[in-house]
Amino acid sequence: MASSKIVPLYQSMLNDLIRQIESGELVENAKLPSEQKLGEKYDVSRITVRRALAELENKDYIYKKQGQGSFVKNKEDIDLGIHYLDVRKAIENMNAVPEIRLEAFKLIVDGSESDVRKVMEINSDVYLYYLRYMVYADHRPVFHEQVYLPFERFPRIFNSEIVNNDLMPFLVKKYGLKASFFSHTQPALITKSNRKEFDLNVGDPMIYMQTRGIEEKEIIYYRKAAVVGNLIMYIVG
Repeated sequence: MASSKIVPLYQSMLNDLIRQIESGELVENAKLPSEQKLGEKYDVSRITVRRALAELENKDYIYKKQGQGSFVKNKEDIDLGIHYLDVRKAIENMNAVPEIRLEAFKLIVDGSESDVRKVMEINSDVYLYYLRYMVYADHRPVFHEQVYLPFERFPRIFNSEIVNNDLMPFLVKKYGLKASFFSHTQPALITKSNRKEFDLNVGDPMIYMQTRGIEEKEIIYYRKAAVVGNLIMYIVG
């Protein structure tokens, strides 16, 4: 169930700076305001500002230059330290241009999605995020995914942080995700019900994929996905 705890001042400041970085309001290599200005903006002490900046640095959001201040880190310089299916990278390996679009984002609080809860081994009281993405390669839809996350493990995800971003790096950086991922694939064919979604013909090949992310013996990530086109050989082959 969602927590009702009051957010500490430094955590509120930290969450807002992360939101600005993930949403692109603070672009890569942009300089953050000085400690004094951050303290004035968020109405916190210099100690609180330094604590928040230290955590941003630990999460690989920023880097510091001696005597110059703090700067937003380039995403390509970040080593996430986990193994996962990087769909964006797979599409780039196809020599295509990837694009990620968030189609739906909501918090499920009514205990629905019983099949998903059974897989994740959680009861109807647990709040769940639902995220639906379509990923494109050169403007053609090739990967459709539905992701479920428990609110308690990932509190306060903002739409602006995930709307056009890769979800996994965000979860690792903001929440310290350290899960192991296990996937199961099943071959299938395009049908009348989904041919328009992928702009393909009935009978064209596709792959269904289910992925579980396990952290400390708990399933904290569950994804259902459909893969089509040449991406199949780059993901499954």
